[in-house]
Amino acid sequence: MRLGIFGGTFNPIHMGHLITAEHVREAFDIDRLIFVPSARPPHKPSPELIDGVHRLEMARLAVADHPRFDVSPIEHERSGRSYSVETVEAFHQEWGGEATLFFVLGIDAFLEMATWREPERLFALCNFVITSRAGFPFDQARQVLSDILGITPPAEAQHVALPQGRTLWFHSVLPIGISSTLIRDRLQRRRSVKYLLPGPVESYILSHHLYSDSNKRS
Repeated sequence: MRLGIFGGTFNPIHMGHLITAEHVREAFDIDRLIFVPSARPPHKPSPELIDGVHRLEMARLAVADHPRFDVSPIEHERSGRSYSVETVEAFHQEWGGEATLFFVLGIDAFLEMATWREPERLFALCNFVITSRAGFPFDQARQVLSDILGITPPAEAQHVALPQGRTLWFHSVLPIGISSTLIRDRLQRRRSVKYLLPGPVESYILSHHLYSDSNKRS
């Protein structure tokens, strides 16, 4: 079994997330791709990060009609901050003997990995799929790999060998000009977000009056 782990705040989840996930699922023949909304991310303390209960439910609504997508509440079931190494370790312990793990991560987030908890251990736990994002060329990742693992891949490398026989791939996806920041901004200005996110997610946001000043959570 090939198991994808797609983490993020998903604040809110939108069509760009889903398109990226589908491209990765198809390109890497992923049998099951699990979205993992973070509970208390240490790198994104923001007054605009709404309660995890809402972000989990929106993620479930977004993937409900996809037979290979799922959502995990694992980070909301732990106390304290949400660290990717602990999340992937838990998946590794549960699925390690039965599944090949792929950690899906945008290049913008990957460039911050040197500040994460135990990044060298995370690299040894699973394969990585680093997805493209406008304004963040893949060649910037070379310094991250050098700083953490002492690996300096060729500038045009499409994949890199990691410890414990793992592999990191650089994967280009369709450039989608949608972001959670854009959606929050439009909602706060009472502008339409139709077609930027799945219909059930839009309905959930509007019915719960999310992303207005009175519903922000730290």
